[in-house]
Amino acid sequence: MALTLLPPPGKGKPVALGLLLFALVLVYFAAFHGFIAKHLEFAQELSDGKDSELRFRQIAAQRADVEARLNEVRQFQAGANYFLPEDSFDLAAANLNSQLKQIIEEKARDAQRCQLTSSQNERPTATEPYQRVVVKVRMRCDLDDLTEILYELENATPFLFVTELNLYQQQMFQGGMPQPNLGDLDIRFDLFGYIRKPGGQG
Repeated sequence: MALTLLPPPGKGKPVALGLLLFALVLVYFAAFHGFIAKHLEFAQELSDGKDSELRFRQIAAQRADVEARLNEVRQFQAGANYFLPEDSFDLAAANLNSQLKQIIEEKARDAQRCQLTSSQNERPTATEPYQRVVVKVRMRCDLDDLTEILYELENATPFLFVTELNLYQQQMFQGGMPQPNLGDLDIRFDLFGYIRKPGGQG
């Protein structure tokens, strides 16, 4: 009995179409699949590149506005007297002492009853963005004059700060007699400002 691979009568055409389709699939995977997959990958990269370009264009379109705003901030900072004008601790401390004495002279109604008794410069060693210049102040003054002096200091330009404020009410005597030429309060506080250089430099 002879073996035959021919399809039954009437079914040759479907078998031939099936074989053709199978052959086309083999040819696709052998010759075209890699090319098409690579093409799709390039198309995705191109799409991503276009999206990135669009974002960069949008950012670039804002550059003029950003630069204008940055210039405004720089001009504001240049014109704002936040910092003491001196570039060294010693000069800035000397200026703080002079400014304090001037304010006391201007605001004290009775110079004999509002006096700076001592001041001592202190250089902080802690690391800070800007160097703090501290003057430890001790003075005798009446409360009303002290209020005016503190107000003037804390509203000064460049910015000054008053901390560690302590008030002691005690009568001063000399030869067993009270001294009427000294204010009612013994006052101690720290007065400080900043210079435009890093702090904690020793």
